[in-house]
Amino acid sequence: MSEADFSLIQLRGFIAVAQEQHVGRAAARLGMTQPPLTRQIQALERSLGIALFDRTGRGLSLTEAGRTFLVDACRVVDLADAAPAAARRIAAGDSGTLRLGFTAIAAFAVLAEVLAAVSELSTAIHVELTEQVSQAQCEAVRAGVLDLAVVRPPVPDDLVSTRIHVEDVVVAVPQSDARWGGGTEVSLAEVAAGRTGYSPEGDPQVRGVCAALLPVDDLVQGQVTTQVSTMLALVGSGHARALVPRSCAAMQVEGVRFCELAAADRQQVELWAAWRESNTNPVLQRLVPVLRARSTG
Repeated sequence: MSEADFSLIQLRGFIAVAQEQHVGRAAARLGMTQPPLTRQIQALERSLGIALFDRTGRGLSLTEAGRTFLVDACRVVDLADAAPAAARRIAAGDSGTLRLGFTAIAAFAVLAEVLAAVSELSTAIHVELTEQVSQAQCEAVRAGVLDLAVVRPPVPDDLVSTRIHVEDVVVAVPQSDARWGGGTEVSLAEVAAGRTGYSPEGDPQVRGVCAALLPVDDLVQGQVTTQVSTMLALVGSGHARALVPRSCAAMQVEGVRFCELAAADRQQVELWAAWRESNTNPVLQRLVPVLRARSTG
């Protein structure tokens, strides 16, 4: 026999004898007779090639090797006892890992709500967070690197998705400019009269809104950035105005004021949750109905 050729039954028998220091009492505790328990201990010692008990005196006492083995045997049995329940929790989606991607703006707009929904399922679920632009997230979902992505539309047809957030577009303007007082509504004509920042890669939907609302020449001449934080920094320095999702106001960039678009010019942008239909992660399977129930359409 090799060192691995012993069973949980033998380990349980050894632990009982070691703790009782008596084969008869250990057998009674295990609900069996003494001879088969004695044979179990002898078979275990043969498989290990060592004596676990000192039988020279009265009763049984552990050898030095037996005391060391007892610690590990208890650990193995505890793990074996816990393993089925742990596997059932994983299979039920009560524990496990969800690999979640999100855009920078989603962190302000909806990420807290998604994380709260996961926590409501179980506090034993671990969420691995990755910030990426929408296209990179969709590629990661396809590759199985992410379970769930929070992205701007359009969502690729090969992914399943549901809309989870809608918000207004507002205008970020320099606070130093006296024309933009509290409660001021800004028309697109006023926005187009200045330089407009937008994100061509990081937020394709906002870029699309800008392209649809403003003359092409205004966009070409405007400040072009890839990160919303950079765009707002330009606004704060007085070098730009920007159409941004309302949740950007949570960034509280110094020198920036957020104004409503005039009623006739108001637009909205969305965030969608996207995943691979073939993904069998039990946590994702539990979360999807929750997201769909909270879906905005």
